[in-house]
Amino acid sequence: MVQGTVLVVEDAPEVRELYADCLEAAGFRVLRAADAATMARLLASDRPDLVLLDIDLPDGNGLDCARRMRIRDQAGLIFVTVRTDNEDRIAALEDAGDDYVTKPVDPRELVARVRNLLRRRSPDDTYVRFDGWTLDLVRRALFRPDGSFLALTAGEFNILAALAMMRPNPVNREYLLDVISSRDRANVSEHTVDTLVMRLRRKMRQDNGRDAPILTVRGVGYVLAGESGDS
Repeated sequence: MVQGTVLVVEDAPEVRELYADCLEAAGFRVLRAADAATMARLLASDRPDLVLLDIDLPDGNGLDCARRMRIRDQAGLIFVTVRTDNEDRIAALEDAGDDYVTKPVDPRELVARVRNLLRRRSPDDTYVRFDGWTLDLVRRALFRPDGSFLALTAGEFNILAALAMMRPNPVNREYLLDVISSRDRANVSEHTVDTLVMRLRRKMRQDNGRDAPILTVRGVGYVLAGESGDS
């Protein structure tokens, strides 16, 4: 089961892969970036739970990037750097990051720090897990059983979140209509609900042929099937 998504931002390939390998072995999904530009793109597209950020990047200062991108508002942030100056550490922790680690660092210690920070940042009900899938309710993200990110529209996510929160009970179309319309029904109907569910099923069908765990309950609406995990 994926424990969360960590973005490793490090320009040295051997160091980046060392961190990534240890995190993946510990059950995390890992994204990799060698520079600030790639980091910005992955922050927007994949919404990681935590960022491991080197300060000295080829296209910018990691501390300045963290402030400008407001990374700590989006994810946990641990600086991993060769800089040992106390002023750098204070500046990083005061207004940019959650933790500061100087290189060289034991990868096992890094994994422990990642786990501890995610535990502090995430309430117990942040994630909903079902049938191998993981739904992040805070970052509004869905992850496949293999840990990869699956992009959803706002309407698709709202439908799936409603089904996940109500499982194992079926959810009627009237309720789902309220979920996607915010009670303004001028441009939506029950057909809209059915269309969104159809799109969800198509997106969530797995490569091995396994169908999405969304079942139709005749005369009622829909229910999320499959075994649930810890929320």
